[in-house]
Amino acid sequence: MVTTHPNPMRLFVLGATGGTGRALVEQGLGRGHSMTAFVRSPQKLAPREGLTILGGDPLSTKELTRVLPGHDAVFFSLGPPGIGPTTVLREGARALVPAMKATGIRRLLVVSAAVLFENEGFIVWLARHTFLRNVYEDGTAMERVFMESDLDWTFSRPPRLTNGPLTREYRIADGRMPPGTRVVSRNDVAHFLLDEAEQDEHLHRIVGMAAGKPLPAERPILRTA
Repeated sequence: MVTTHPNPMRLFVLGATGGTGRALVEQGLGRGHSMTAFVRSPQKLAPREGLTILGGDPLSTKELTRVLPGHDAVFFSLGPPGIGPTTVLREGARALVPAMKATGIRRLLVVSAAVLFENEGFIVWLARHTFLRNVYEDGTAMERVFMESDLDWTFSRPPRLTNGPLTREYRIADGRMPPGTRVVSRNDVAHFLLDEAEQDEHLHRIVGMAAGKPLPAERPILRTA
């Protein structure tokens, strides 16, 4: 059951055509918030009551400064197009920070990746140094940009993301991965971030996530949104 928030907010989503971004929009609307999706391809989203769809370049500080005023918080859910060399995350961060400062918005909720955690075992180390090396390097640079700003950020570092349903049974841990399964649904990640936007319980924290119950035959592959 979804409970409408008593103090609806205006929430801005970058990456709203991705899986986690779509979950943020859907659940945010369900909670009674006004959602804005700023995307390169507006035609990929269906109009909804309470949803403002704006087309533009999420890597442009000028365009972000134009569309951000009046929002209470920003969700950064950009994702690289694949596992090849990329700078989209750090470029997005570098564009967003000055735009948020110029428009007086401080609250930032970020979808990052569990592969950025250190000391999480051989599988994570191997992924970070092989097929997810580019994601690791770009994600690390992105987080550094946000950490060095004076924004009120929270990072979610989920492991492998699935298209599973909202369970509300996920586990979180500050500064590390929770023990157990290395998978979580995009819907549960969105639920956590919306809760955090409403409650501000993990300001300037890096939060690891995992599904609440171990899932059989899941490979511990870590991905971004």
